[in-house]
Amino acid sequence: MTFNQQLEQLLKTLDKFTDKEGNLLKQNIKDSSEKFDTDLIKLLLSDKDTKEHFFDEIDDATIFNYRKFIDYIDDKNFLIDSYTKFSNKVGLTISNKHLQQINDVVLSFPFKDCVLEGGQSKDDEKRKEIFFNEVLAKDEINRLLDEKVITNATRFSAPLRGEKYTKDKARENIKFNRDENGLIKDNLIIKGNNLLALHTLKSNFAGKVKLIYIDPPYNTGNDSFNYNDNFNHSTWLTFMKNRLEVARALLRDDGVIFVQCDDNEQAYLKVLMDEIFGRDNFVGDLIRKTKSSTNDAKTGFNMQHENTLIFAKNKNNISLKGDKKRLDNYSNLDNDINGDWVSSDPSARTGNTKFEIKNPKTGQIDLPPKGRCWAFSKGSFNNFVKSGKIKFKNTVKKNERGFIYKSYKNNLKNLFYLLNSLDGCKNQYMNQVATKERNNLLDDSFEYPKPEEFIKIIINSVTEKGDIVLDYHLGSGTTCAVAHKMGRQYIGIEQMDYIEDIAVKRMQKVIGETVKKDGELLESVAFDNGGISKAVDWIGGGEFIYFELDKYNQKYIDELSNATDKTILKLYDEILEKAFLNYDVESKKLLENKKDFATLSLNEQQAFLISILNKNQLYKNRSEIDDKELLLDEKTKQLNKDFYNN
Repeated sequence: MTFNQQLEQLLKTLDKFTDKEGNLLKQNIKDSSEKFDTDLIKLLLSDKDTKEHFFDEIDDATIFNYRKFIDYIDDKNFLIDSYTKFSNKVGLTISNKHLQQINDVVLSFPFKDCVLEGGQSKDDEKRKEIFFNEVLAKDEINRLLDEKVITNATRFSAPLRGEKYTKDKARENIKFNRDENGLIKDNLIIKGNNLLALHTLKSNFAGKVKLIYIDPPYNTGNDSFNYNDNFNHSTWLTFMKNRLEVARALLRDDGVIFVQCDDNEQAYLKVLMDEIFGRDNFVGDLIRKTKSSTNDAKTGFNMQHENTLIFAKNKNNISLKGDKKRLDNYSNLDNDINGDWVSSDPSARTGNTKFEIKNPKTGQIDLPPKGRCWAFSKGSFNNFVKSGKIKFKNTVKKNERGFIYKSYKNNLKNLFYLLNSLDGCKNQYMNQVATKERNNLLDDSFEYPKPEEFIKIIINSVTEKGDIVLDYHLGSGTTCAVAHKMGRQYIGIEQMDYIEDIAVKRMQKVIGETVKKDGELLESVAFDNGGISKAVDWIGGGEFIYFELDKYNQKYIDELSNATDKTILKLYDEILEKAFLNYDVESKKLLENKKDFATLSLNEQQAFLISILNKNQLYKNRSEIDDKELLLDEKTKQLNKDFYNN
């Protein structure tokens, strides 16, 4: 057995170094060596030959020569196969090393300022890693985040009864509505990579968004949406960091962001958001019951909740408020300058303090319930009356106490009160409720959407009518549906192909089929009357604009995911001729070696072609809109001129 074979077999004994087919993952091995991973070092020390080859003895110490080990792993003779042989023809080299192996030339994950790109578009890609750990030079990172060309714009308005939506009709003369300050006032639903879409929105909406709510991948392998979230912890944090930074730039100075997660990552996410938004701007962690019970087989611990981390752009500028219908008895009836107040139970203790309390306005006598006592003495009660902490009511309903024991409310606790009040509210927010809402709207199922009532409370706690709400992990479209019914302007972003079949169709149901006369709504039929519709007296109506980021290399990635043995060679020629390739790829040399490419398996062919595509050219850049190679028609150019307001 050769040393190469011996090392390969040894490394395969650690599951984290192999894929499902048992093939070694070079990058995982290299990452572990750079981190001086104890499992790897113990493994190499366990074998006499690998210990001798990759460790240095200095006095009584044994030192791991990780640089020597990485060079060996990178050597073209290690793990040599047809795929490796072919891949070695791609890269430019310096001193017999591929350019992308030289760390001082390019930025490479996991460095902090690396951009992590994602490109999944179909649910059935869940088995694959969707995020590209690409090496990107600094100018490429800037280019990656350029404003993108938008295309396929469609305005959906509630049609008259009997009419049907037609895309041709809806796309005629798309023009964005703006206020007196030039701000777009249309509701927007956008298909495209959310990182790039967020940067595309900056020119119009930087500092304009009042509320951001997102339910991102949880990094559990069983995601709330149909994203692939089976990627490692540090990659997930980088993915979140890239997007949260631009999200913060979109928030108003009095804006608030709510980020849904579970215990798998919430502690790490809190630290990350502390860095981005500032620890002083942490508002709270909103706990929501989602399940009846889920017992951990090992510990027996019952997990029934999810977390929602809340941060403000500037905590000094915000004031969260509750649902007025549930807080009528606890509002600031006396216009106290200290603000709103809440009622706490003054008979929460057992004991002997059971004196009568007489309401001087109505004459009503109050006593604590049987087996209970007042939470204060008679002397304290009189002091509370003098200080205003106890207020007598002017009118008293049947079976109602004649006074309120007052304490000044914390707005966030008020939100907790709403989610955990005694009216059975907490059970209402379990995921089963949301799934039922979702399935009543559309035929196909969608895993774990959020209940409309839960989103309503969040929107109501932060925004007023007309404020902008953003959700850049739109999923089934719940956030936009609730915002629409509540009269808020909204922006939803989703990169998955199901956006048109799920979110857009859901919003068509929300605006419904209406009867109008002279622009006035007379009647509405066939609209979505589930969720919060009855609570907010929703009768349909309104409109939204749907558009897409215009694909370039992303188009080839989509086609590659569906490629067959018969179509892959045609794609090979087209990509080498028309696509934007990485700077270290020599297309001429690859065309000359097409026969070698044909000997690879389909999976290897797909992986190779994706690897040579320049990921900062997934979508068309607005700065190149007049480039003839982009093949953009005048209608698309006019659409972009109107969107970017120039």
